[in-house]
Amino acid sequence: MDIRQATEQDVDAIVAVHLAAFNGFFLTMLGPSFLRGLYRAFLHRQHGILRVAVSSENTIVGFAAGTSAPQLFFSQLRKDKWFSFLLRAIPGMLKNPVIVVKKLYYAAFYKGDRPASLSDVALLSSIAVSPDMAGKAVGKALLADYEQQVKAAELPALFLTTDKFGNDNVVAFYQRAGYQIESEFTQPDGRQMLRLIKYF
Repeated sequence: MDIRQATEQDVDAIVAVHLAAFNGFFLTMLGPSFLRGLYRAFLHRQHGILRVAVSSENTIVGFAAGTSAPQLFFSQLRKDKWFSFLLRAIPGMLKNPVIVVKKLYYAAFYKGDRPASLSDVALLSSIAVSPDMAGKAVGKALLADYEQQVKAAELPALFLTTDKFGNDNVVAFYQRAGYQIESEFTQPDGRQMLRLIKYF
């Protein structure tokens, strides 16, 4: 297995991994078109980070996406691409109107949920592995590689957010990698979240 910078040709495979790994999640509800736009933003826009894990058969089996400057990245993306993303979200709105509209309202003001105590800190937005590669340390390798990208940018810390409840295995995965629970918060829709952070 190899881990490398993603390319435009990888986007469809990244979306396929996302759909398989995050069945039932909000972003998945928005559909493949929305996801392609999102991951292209991580790939092409300033401060975006998008890394892929490639099998020996040259198949994308996982990815890690995020940004080295969450507040700048999401505010600029919203300013430049809000209408495009709204159009891409229409299929999801038609299928799940109440849930999607509420979540999109929250997303309109999303800035990455950066810890208030830190200014220069990177965000890991998403890490996903194909279900058929579960248990083969792909996620661990992607996380270590992503951390190297953050260190190369000379940033002091990396954070992520994840669900507080029903998520013990994910939280334990990050804690084994040296992440600490920095704080808890509740999203506007009532979803209770943990913010985890690792200092370098």
